[in-house]
Amino acid sequence: MRVSCSHLVLAAILWVMPCTRAAMVLTNTTELSPLPVAEFGIELSWMNRNRSSSSDLPHSRRKRYISSRDMLDLLDYHNRVRSQVFPQAANMEYMVWDERLARSAESWASQCIWDHGPAHVMRYTGQNLSVSTGRYRSVIDLVKSWHDEKYSFSYPNRCTGSVCTHYTQMVWASTNKIGCAINRCSNMYVFGATWRQATLLVCNYSI
Repeated sequence: MRVSCSHLVLAAILWVMPCTRAAMVLTNTTELSPLPVAEFGIELSWMNRNRSSSSDLPHSRRKRYISSRDMLDLLDYHNRVRSQVFPQAANMEYMVWDERLARSAESWASQCIWDHGPAHVMRYTGQNLSVSTGRYRSVIDLVKSWHDEKYSFSYPNRCTGSVCTHYTQMVWASTNKIGCAINRCSNMYVFGATWRQATLLVCNYSI
């Protein structure tokens, strides 16, 4: 049976079923207030640079919950999304990888819990979540729906759709650090249903 391409928005939940894969992606985010006026301005000169390189990543021999390629892809994707905000930002910072945030994301992803946490980390960290069942081509498949929420956001207003806080977390001007982790969960409880062989992505952000 072929899975048709559809985007269903229910309450604050965004479901995405890509045409090319039999996969389902569900996202979740922490709440952010509307972007303050000072966050946007006239130009974005620092973003005129090439793709993030391996020099932007920390070097460590410890076992990671995410590959170096996925780290680079996520970092590059976030910076490209940030470079495309409209109106353009005068004080948009360049985002870099942060090991402390990545370690806290690893710790939470290992729990295979579809919720934000842990509570003590949420006091000083922003967090986006995405869960997928089935195959996906790249880690970017797990975060594209965050970017697509920009169509439900019009600065300086609040969300015009059901949710846009994944997107506002990605483009928050003063956020300059990110750390993510990916975990494969054999069984994961997601809003009343058990997802088998689920892939959980946790991204933590400095705020």
